Amino acid sequence: MRDIGSYRQESNITTSVSIKTRDESDYLALRRLLKGQRISIGEYLMDAYRELDKDVVDVNRLRTLQMSR
Repeated sequence: MRDIGSYRQESNITTSVSIKTRDESDYLALRRLLKGQRISIGEYLMDAYRELDKDVVDVNRLRTLQMSR
């Protein structure tokens, strides 16, 4: 798993992310929202993946994300 930036610590996988400066305010708003609901970033990430990409990957949406870097 190390080759994709994930590390197992006991029973959980641990990872880190980098947030671009232009996304900082949205990221902080998301963190406040999740903290208020007692939801972890990992739980949110997995829920968003299942909702958006797990069964039907929209490659065009992903390309748009890639091009906005």
